[in-house]
Amino acid sequence: MNVSDELLDRYFKGTCSPEERLQVSEYLSKIDDLPDHLLTKADWDETIDAGIDHAKTEEMFKAIKKQTLAKVYRLKWIKISSAAAVVLAVLLVALFNWKHTPPAPNLTENKISNLNDANAISWKSITNYTDNNQSFTLPDSSTVNIFPGAELRYAVPFVKNKREVYLNGKSFFQVAKDSEHPFVVYAKGISTTALGTSFTITALGKSRFIKVQLHTGKVLVKNIDSVHRIASFNEVLLPGKELVYNSQINKVKVSDSRILARKENLIRELNFTQAPLVDVFHKLEKHYHVKINYDRADIAEMSFTGSLKLTQSIASILEEIAELNKLSQTKTTEGYLIRK
Repeated sequence: MNVSDELLDRYFKGTCSPEERLQVSEYLSKIDDLPDHLLTKADWDETIDAGIDHAKTEEMFKAIKKQTLAKVYRLKWIKISSAAAVVLAVLLVALFNWKHTPPAPNLTENKISNLNDANAISWKSITNYTDNNQSFTLPDSSTVNIFPGAELRYAVPFVKNKREVYLNGKSFFQVAKDSEHPFVVYAKGISTTALGTSFTITALGKSRFIKVQLHTGKVLVKNIDSVHRIASFNEVLLPGKELVYNSQINKVKVSDSRILARKENLIRELNFTQAPLVDVFHKLEKHYHVKINYDRADIAEMSFTGSLKLTQSIASILEEIAELNKLSQTKTTEGYLIRK
């Protein structure tokens, strides 16, 4: 470090600035002898240190602090920025590798998929297209007497937590006893649950009535269809009881089916005298619980006179009426179709 003679002179006279005084002090600490033309060693040793007032001391301290702290903060910022850059680079490399690494095979999903394939469920449908009742035995040994036009569906395999069948039409059920697997029949938003009993359910496609008649044992009948806003009910039927749900007025009625059966047995035949065919078909629908479709314009001027024995099947009666009036009769999934 070189210090001019002029600066040294001002230093010893006490007229230099705080920065210059700091520079000269550092210079003097590093040399052993002063230039001969300035001051001898003896004079130096006898020299009394010049005092610095308080204001000058504060000014010098602030200048030194400003330069020192600025360098420290700058150094810390550089270190922090470097560390952040390194971390960011590591994360970007990891993200790149993750996106381009093929996913490992999920053994759990494969096992579940294979299990589902092994236990695939299929549906079996049974429809009675004949004019007579048909008897069918379910996989659990329960028997079903399927009325004409009725359809029965169930899943295969049949027995799991519970035995479930879906009915459209009318059928008689003789349920095999199994206390661990309830037997449930679903029909038009209503479920009938039994453990081992016999009952008849009538749920014709376009009819507003759903009927459950219990013959033996005990069943639980309740609504399960919230979409069609069926009135909430939960009824336990005992032998001889009958539940009828009227979807038109959204009402449930439980009565003694044995009384109704006796009344029906008293009616053995229907007698008509020049009765419009519309009225004849209406009474037949009500008695046989079957839907008869026809065009009112086709039969508007037709009538019927005679006696219809109710011990006959509905198919035989409609065939007789159709022949007399030169009409055709066709069996459908909903019931029967009468037309010219």
